[in-house]
Amino acid sequence: MCLGAAALRKGPELIRKLKEGINLDIVRTLAEHDNTLTLPSPMGVPISLNVSSVIVLKLDGMVKAKSLPELSDFLLRRPYLSRNIEIMTDITPG
Repeated sequence: MCLGAAALRKGPELIRKLKEGINLDIVRTLAEHDNTLTLPSPMGVPISLNVSSVIVLKLDGMVKAKSLPELSDFLLRRPYLSRNIEIMTDITPG
């Protein structure tokens, strides 16, 4: 993983936001159109079911870093070696 100049400039801001916590308010709409299921029947005539559905998914919560890798781990490009990473989540369906 190579860190560019832009990533290094935004690093302190990202770490500050992760320590304070990032609020999540996500709303997604999933639409499934024309799902057809054909089943055999005892009479020998197939039965076709056509279903269209819309799902609205809403999540509220917070993502917060309780602890992060040390700066030296990032500079040496080995953040995966740090055992100090702990991310807390509190996400509930809205």
